[in-house]
Amino acid sequence: MQLFDTNFTSLDWGIVVAYLLISIFVGIWANRYVGNIAGYLVAGRTLRIRLALATMTGTEIGLVTVMYSAELGFTQQYASLYLALYELAILLFIGLTGVVVYRLRQSKVLTIPEYYEKRYSRGVRILGGVMMVTSGVLNMGLFLKAGSLFLVTITGLGLGEELGLKLIMTGLLLLVLFYTVLGGMVSVVITDLIQFVILGSAMVIVTLFVVSEVGIDGFSEVVTQHNGYFDPTSIDNPSTEKPDDGIGPVTLTAQFVVLVVALMLWPTGASRTLAVKTPEIARKLYLCSTIPFLARRSLPVLWGIGAFAFFHSHPGLNEQFQAAMAAGGDINTQAAMPLFLAKIIPSGLLGLVTAGMVAAFMSTHDSYLLCWSGVITQDVVAPLMKNGLTEKQRILTTRVAIVVTGIMLLVWGLWYEVSSNLWQYMAVTGTVYLAGVFPVVIGGLYWSRSSSAGAYIALLGGLTGIMALVPCTEFLNQQITNAGLNFALRSEHVMLGSFAFSLLGFIAGSLLFPDDRSADSLAATEETEEGVNQ
Repeated sequence: MQLFDTNFTSLDWGIVVAYLLISIFVGIWANRYVGNIAGYLVAGRTLRIRLALATMTGTEIGLVTVMYSAELGFTQQYASLYLALYELAILLFIGLTGVVVYRLRQSKVLTIPEYYEKRYSRGVRILGGVMMVTSGVLNMGLFLKAGSLFLVTITGLGLGEELGLKLIMTGLLLLVLFYTVLGGMVSVVITDLIQFVILGSAMVIVTLFVVSEVGIDGFSEVVTQHNGYFDPTSIDNPSTEKPDDGIGPVTLTAQFVVLVVALMLWPTGASRTLAVKTPEIARKLYLCSTIPFLARRSLPVLWGIGAFAFFHSHPGLNEQFQAAMAAGGDINTQAAMPLFLAKIIPSGLLGLVTAGMVAAFMSTHDSYLLCWSGVITQDVVAPLMKNGLTEKQRILTTRVAIVVTGIMLLVWGLWYEVSSNLWQYMAVTGTVYLAGVFPVVIGGLYWSRSSSAGAYIALLGGLTGIMALVPCTEFLNQQITNAGLNFALRSEHVMLGSFAFSLLGFIAGSLLFPDDRSADSLAATEETEEGVNQ
């Protein structure tokens, strides 16, 4: 058995192509139902709980989620399951209490930056929109590469050829741009529903084959024989030879903070919250998301652990894999899971699984592209225009922004080489937005003394999160070493520092530079807050 052998055949290609043609048809069909910007961005606020749950799950179970979760399963084995447990607990808390999401939906805004203007000022809205798009494009920058790597690896198409990966990246992006530009949130909701069904079926199929191939004994041997990683509180990962290559308390803390804020306020999730019919449905949406979100985190981790067990039980394949990674090029730890699946799932079913993963890829990209472009239109361009924008101009601007954002993603995906695991990169780039939005939104909803000055400081403070990227921390550590200090700075230290800086800056700015509000305005705000509490 060779490393790059695959069961992918012409039959599987036929299944994948058929699914792609359906997606194109949906984009054309959905275009007739788009009449105004509310319909384009939030589907006219008509989503009920079941459809909202399907489209939210379809968005958040992206191929990039599958890839980074499986990569964590392969590199950190059972220890990586802490993320799934975190997410389950946080979603339960939000779903039971409605904290933040209930009040946010009650504000009747289209986007989070729109809330900034409603609560603070137009300048805060514009800055908040710029920060959101900056973080979002950086965060999404490697989605294309991860999805294309999956397709290249599982199909064997152009494997090891840099041009093949680039062509697939470009082709997938063009397809997503096509139906997202035409139909907006209407096409996104419809395709997400289709993708939810296909992806759910694919995940079940993959899990059954992984468990059947590895077996209970094989999963046990990950720890007992293959030196697998089990305890996330330990900073030493026994499955690698690198020191301090594990998770540890600092990472556990930083990831908890990131997930708490992201689950409440990450723009694509918030767009579903703002698209449902009532605030109560917004709360229930989170409660009902607990099981699907647990599956999206834990099942791909299981596949990654299965790949770890499979390669270690086949020493010849493992040697080939390690040699391929050492040679550079396309192959890295993200490729372990698709290489594994390409060998254990038979032709026909492999096509269905690949179509499911393409569905996962598309459901994330369409929602993210629509979200960032909507923010550009609603929260940056429109507020800067003296006479505003008509509905047709808003939709046109959003469509142009989708295309421009897509081009930026393609360029970044081709240029940037990630220096850490994929999830760590996403958590770091997400911090640029999350560190600022946390105090600004929560302070605005629950603290009457929140001010525009505090909001400006908090939003700009999120920029410090960029320093958590691996090249930046390596530079900082070099300066620390040159200064003769015995301390190693980790990305997680910078991430936590960014959250702390934004929070303290928000509090200090609000106290030192309060907004000049009239008595009538304050009374109206207090009356609104009392109504929300009731």
